[in-house]
Amino acid sequence: MKTKQASCSRTPYKNVGCPSAGRLLKGYPLFLRIENQHCLVFGGGKVAVRKVQSLLRRGAKVECLSKDFSKAMRNLSKQNPSLLLSRRPANGHPTRKFLSRVSAGRTPARLVIAATSDREFNRRVGEECRKKKIWVNVVDDPEFCDFYVPAVLERGPLQVAISTGGASPLFAKRLREELEKVIPVSIGQALEKIGVMRRNVILRRSRRMTENVT
Repeated sequence: MKTKQASCSRTPYKNVGCPSAGRLLKGYPLFLRIENQHCLVFGGGKVAVRKVQSLLRRGAKVECLSKDFSKAMRNLSKQNPSLLLSRRPANGHPTRKFLSRVSAGRTPARLVIAATSDREFNRRVGEECRKKKIWVNVVDDPEFCDFYVPAVLERGPLQVAISTGGASPLFAKRLREELEKVIPVSIGQALEKIGVMRRNVILRRSRRMTENVT
């Protein structure tokens, strides 16, 4: 018996996401929980610092690998016991032994970010990660990425992520800056209070159900 497939024209958003329309979106939006997860960042400069900071703020265990580390990265390491700095060979190209770090150590890497100034090195990291089926982001090289890092507006528990699918990170950044002007910090504070109220309501409801059962 043949199953009749739903027509794209009958959906609320006509032609959006339909293969025949030629408008497939790049990337599936999600928020990945990485608390206590092993993450690797290749690079020791300004870009790598931003990536490491973002991972640390979300509770990740981060190992940063680079030929050299900026003062900002070294200071970040002193302030965060969850950040480990490891020097990589200075010969300019990754060796297989070095790249094996993406799956070595105590636990395999949950995700990897290649953020060095050597584009060829970053691509090699990307290729090795894909072989090992580890999610990888190669900075400024969308075709070698398994995921994109969006521009993020943060207001307490509220996070608004903006992505152009690698087309224009600058545009995403500018849009985030515009949203920062219209979404006040007080929104985050209000959401934190709402969250407490919601948890209390759920707890009281759970207690009532337990009392009724007993």
